[in-house]
Amino acid sequence: MSRWRWRGQIALVGVALAFVLYPLVPNEDVINSDWPAFATGARLIVHDPGHLYDLNVQRDVERNVTGGRVLVTLGIQGILPFLAPAWVALIAAPFELLGTDIGGRLWILFGLACLAAGLWLAVRPRAPAAILPAFAGVPTALVMLNAQLDGIVVLGLGGAIALWSRPFLAGLALGLTLMKPQLVLPLGLTLLLARRWRVLAGWATAGVALLAPTLALNPHWVFDWLAQTRSTVQTGAREIDLAHFAVLFPSALQVAALAVATLLAIAAVLALAWRRRDEFQPAAAVILAGGVVAAPHALPADLVVVALAMAVWGKARWYEWLALSVCALISALAVPPIPALVGVAMVGWVCLRASGVFTWRSPGPVPASAR
Repeated sequence: MSRWRWRGQIALVGVALAFVLYPLVPNEDVINSDWPAFATGARLIVHDPGHLYDLNVQRDVERNVTGGRVLVTLGIQGILPFLAPAWVALIAAPFELLGTDIGGRLWILFGLACLAAGLWLAVRPRAPAAILPAFAGVPTALVMLNAQLDGIVVLGLGGAIALWSRPFLAGLALGLTLMKPQLVLPLGLTLLLARRWRVLAGWATAGVALLAPTLALNPHWVFDWLAQTRSTVQTGAREIDLAHFAVLFPSALQVAALAVATLLAIAAVLALAWRRRDEFQPAAAVILAGGVVAAPHALPADLVVVALAMAVWGKARWYEWLALSVCALISALAVPPIPALVGVAMVGWVCLRASGVFTWRSPGPVPASAR
């Protein structure tokens, strides 16, 4: 290993350690993250599940969660509504019982542990150091600062890759992706087209295991959730998906434009993955990364799934890892629609590279006559 590569790995280890230590130091970032929304959902699923997606009830509960403090996160007007599936509230409930501050910090550390484990499972049998470029990047920082669910999603995807030779168990692992089901639409369609019935059976089993207790608590939550998810299509949202450009259409056409954009993106992802259908790693990378650009709702923190895709592919170069972090930073801070432009471009580049559309050959040996 060259001296520069060794120093680079030490630097990445330092960044990764900083991510883990940051939730342990005193700060207000637990409040100014998505944790108050998850804690609000956790309280409601336990004490008032019938109003889980009632925004007026959420406002009162979230005010209690934050101790009356108002969120100052960019783009948030005092309240961040709980719009995740109901099983996310159930998973967050044990953390919420520990209190807003301690529970939130443990929730963040739990997400980081899931992320690291998912990356490690996805890249085996390569050395654990192979996960460093994916973990020690700005997308991970966004997951941490926003207390997001992407770590659990990555654990599900990484677990499925590790268990791919055991299809039903791989499908069970994919159940964790249902924390953010919008990010795995191309994966689901790929499994259907490939007739991977045992994987789909495991995935469906995990889905039923998540759905049953939530329906017992609130039989109509699915319809309430679907009704509220329409609010994610907003002009000022920092989306990084192709479907976000539906906001450029008149309001009466936005739903149709979103559906068309999502379907076109899924079709493009499947076409690129088909090019590498005989090679698991590049095909998987296209499908995983493409899930972000094809999602009807994806935020800058979701770029950590693209980091997973690049780690699975295993051929990303240092400047592509750097570009991913730069794009994540721009997407998190820039005014819309810049995040969508940057995000679609970055994910599209990764998909094109992994699919083999853009390739670079290593220089061949120098001819003897030129020595």
